[in-house]
Amino acid sequence: MKKLVLSLLALPLLAAAADIYMAGDSTMCLRKTKEYPMYGWGMPLEKMVIDGVKIHNRAEGGRSSKSFMTEKRWEKILADAKKGDFVIIQFGINDNASGDKNFYRRTEADGTYKLYLQIYIAEARARGVIPVLCSQTLFCDFDANGKVRANAAVAKRVAACREVAQLTGCDFIDLNTYAAEKFNALGKENSLQLYMYLVPGEFPNYPKGRKDTCHLRQSGAEFYAEAFVHLAKKQNLAIAKLFK
Repeated sequence: MKKLVLSLLALPLLAAAADIYMAGDSTMCLRKTKEYPMYGWGMPLEKMVIDGVKIHNRAEGGRSSKSFMTEKRWEKILADAKKGDFVIIQFGINDNASGDKNFYRRTEADGTYKLYLQIYIAEARARGVIPVLCSQTLFCDFDANGKVRANAAVAKRVAACREVAQLTGCDFIDLNTYAAEKFNALGKENSLQLYMYLVPGEFPNYPKGRKDTCHLRQSGAEFYAEAFVHLAKKQNLAIAKLFK
């Protein structure tokens, strides 16, 4: 027994498992039961991590890269995350909000949007936290030929996100382009089943139905969570080691 105890004491102490923080908008955030089947893709991601890894989903609906920071939500992540943790950063949808009333969250794709993303990356790294940039989820919109409709504003955000990743050497996962390729193969009707495009009476929480091609239902959240893990492993990113 004494030899066994000594042997155990001689083993190196295991380092604490890295956690994953999530900074983003409504397509990523936690959802309440009364909102079902609306889901953020950070929710199913919790079931895809290895033992010992925790997901801290700090995403919040309606936030942009600008407002998430000015509301000090980012500051709270930096305060809570430890060295070696990861943070997934995904903004873009609300950054494109127009009109004077949306000034508090509006950014320019080729200007302030890039600037904010670079600040997220720099501040995360300064704390020893590993950032992973993510392009925004896809609007489920199809043209008359049954193909995903190109959206110039979204394309600019995705390109800007990719450029910042290249400029900073930050890991980048392009969920938007991946989804467009998959949806073209799935077709319009099957793709809409991943979004909050509901017929009246289909779900008790939405008796009148809903025609929403932005927000995800549970199956859509699972699609994007699986896509994130798939691409992380395919690209051999450091965060991939935290998933089953």
